[in-house]
Amino acid sequence: MKSLDRLRLLFEEQINVMPIAEDLLVFGIENYREEMEKRNFQSAVVDVNGVLMKFDLDDERPVPIASEDILPSDTPLLFAFRKLIEKRRYFIEEDGKIAHIVTRTDLDKIPLRIGFFGLISLLETHLKELIRKYLPHWEESISENRLNSARSLYEWKKGRKEEIDLVQCLQFGDLGSIFSKNLRFKKFDPEYSRDRFVKMMNDIGQLRDALAHSQGNLGFSWEEIDHIIRFIRIIIDAEDQVFEE
Repeated sequence: MKSLDRLRLLFEEQINVMPIAEDLLVFGIENYREEMEKRNFQSAVVDVNGVLMKFDLDDERPVPIASEDILPSDTPLLFAFRKLIEKRRYFIEEDGKIAHIVTRTDLDKIPLRIGFFGLISLLETHLKELIRKYLPHWEESISENRLNSARSLYEWKKGRKEEIDLVQCLQFGDLGSIFSKNLRFKKFDPEYSRDRFVKMMNDIGQLRDALAHSQGNLGFSWEEIDHIIRFIRIIIDAEDQVFEE
């Protein structure tokens, strides 16, 4: 297994939903509405004569917890992210019992931000590997100013005795320029237009910067971030084809 595959396995499968989940509070039938209002809860689990039932603010009364309301505790975090875009909250089953809850509010927690940043880093690593493998004259695809910037960083890192090459010193925006040249992005998906590819790469760069600087507002809706993740997966999953110079 390549290092890229191991990293992808980590971010897409081995980190589960539990780091963003909250322990479940079970309310009594006599005061569940008051407890929810006090805590600003949109959903709750209510003990109705020894049976756990769920109540959402748009329900008239507590109702049984359906199987579609439940996620297993080993659900991959990024899969849970997509589920929470579709539905506002899920209860999490652990050892056969409802023990936790995860809501759309939990998507803004650090573990998921790490997952997003990890996928963007995987994309960056993947594109740099493609450049090394297929584009020996990639320098012709970026401006002289950007090339000089990469060379300066390379010399600085080399002076620190780092084992590095010039490709490693490219900025994320440089990668977009290289793969938009000669419509190379068409190898990822023939349906892409240049405008769409450039916009998505710019959006990824903006999201990456927001994540790196721990900004409270990432600048994108959850649905837009989901589109970004899908775009990244399409590129990483594309067949390893030869890119023309």
